[in-house]
Amino acid sequence: MSEEYFKIIQEPNSVRKTVLESSKEIIQNLKSYQTILDIRKRKAELLKNLKVQIKEINLLLDNIRDLFPSELIAKYGLKEKKTTAKKGAKTKKEKKKSIEPSELTKLENKLTDIESKLQTLS
Repeated sequence: MSEEYFKIIQEPNSVRKTVLESSKEIIQNLKSYQTILDIRKRKAELLKNLKVQIKEINLLLDNIRDLFPSELIAKYGLKEKKTTAKKGAKTKKEKKKSIEPSELTKLENKLTDIESKLQTLS
């Protein structure tokens, strides 16, 4: 029983080129996926900010309604709304961007490395 440890590859340059091209496509797909994740994250942050701002606006409207005389509200048919929101809603501070390279830049660097290797093979 002789086991083969090494296998001869016919046309190793073409196989290497094919592997590098597939790696390039994979990295491009990962790059686009990372972009989608970044967009989703930004969207979630914007929605949180929007909810906070809407709560603040509702709180301010309730304060304005409290300041108006009740006769004026009844005269013009404005609905009197009970205040259920907490007073002094807090706003979130924006997060600072991290200095570390993002996943997207790492993928871009890998992509340029693979492209340079492909150019040397051609």
